[in-house]
Amino acid sequence: MWKRFHEFAMDSTTRFFNANTGHSEAKVGSTVRLLDVAKRAEVGVGTVSRVLNGSAKVSAITRQKVLDAIAELGYVPNLVARSLAANRTGLIAAIIPVLGYTQHFEIIQSMSDVLHPYRMNLMIGACGYSDEVKLQVIKAFLARRPDAIYVTGVRHTETVRTALERSGIPVVEGSNLTDDPIDTVVGYSNFNASVDLTRLLIDRGFRRIWHVTVNKDLNGRIDDRLAGFQWVTSAEAGLEVDVIRCENSFDGGAEAVRLVTASGVKVEALTFATDVMAVGGLLECQRRGIAVPERLAIAGFGDLAIARSINPSLTTVKVDRVGLGRKAAEIIVSRLQGNDHSSRIVDVGFEVVERESTRRGRPPVLLA
Repeated sequence: MWKRFHEFAMDSTTRFFNANTGHSEAKVGSTVRLLDVAKRAEVGVGTVSRVLNGSAKVSAITRQKVLDAIAELGYVPNLVARSLAANRTGLIAAIIPVLGYTQHFEIIQSMSDVLHPYRMNLMIGACGYSDEVKLQVIKAFLARRPDAIYVTGVRHTETVRTALERSGIPVVEGSNLTDDPIDTVVGYSNFNASVDLTRLLIDRGFRRIWHVTVNKDLNGRIDDRLAGFQWVTSAEAGLEVDVIRCENSFDGGAEAVRLVTASGVKVEALTFATDVMAVGGLLECQRRGIAVPERLAIAGFGDLAIARSINPSLTTVKVDRVGLGRKAAEIIVSRLQGNDHSSRIVDVGFEVVERESTRRGRPPVLLA
């Protein structure tokens, strides 16, 4: 019965197609060729090619006939063949640590917004903070001949750096800075941002400050934030500080507060390597009745949307991630257009945003 139904359905579809178009039936699963589009539109193959390439040397009427034929036949251009001829694929590879984090999404989305008008599309790969996986993703992407590559971070293994250097395409590193980029770097100094944030707390009178960093998925950006904190507190201010390592999550931030309260050490302020941990710590303070910032000040890093919305609002470091992504994409487009850039290091800067979680009107009540 199913066989007869299938034959009836196929026959009905074919008769409907022929009755409405007057053309021969198309075989299911067959590949629609450029020549098929040209015949349907009653133009030459060259005219179809010019329409696909956006040429202005085609009349509006003819262009519409070709577009209608493409839509009717469901024609999909053979990008592999076109890329071989033009030595371009229209693909830009982007490697980020993880999917789903707001900071990476904003960079990728803003890059996409810039690239799309130039008919460039992103291939996105997540390496999970693993050097081995990063190398695998890079090799897989390079085998597909992207026109350029964006990679998060500036610290790579020698093997990864060599693969990127030998790729022969523009390489843009992002989200941190280095004096020795592979090609071009667009980012900000995580070290300097942490330095300025810590100095703000010291200027506000805080002396017993601890830093909360992550216990896994370490990367150069997180390391630089810790290094900036330690340089200011130890080398510059001569303060006795400590470092707590927790999971980069709300629960991890809450755990940091629990460890502080259980330590018996009097602490005035906590700086967190990420806003996610900082919010978790702030919420744990509320559960325990610890007044913020009167008993314990809290600062984060990243200026996520929740940092502005939570009560008390969170002191943090703001980075223009949208601007960073746009600048990275603009550099890629410009390079592919044959333009040379004298500056290989583009600093998008940062801003320390002081909010309620560290503002106090009187000396702190030390947390025992």
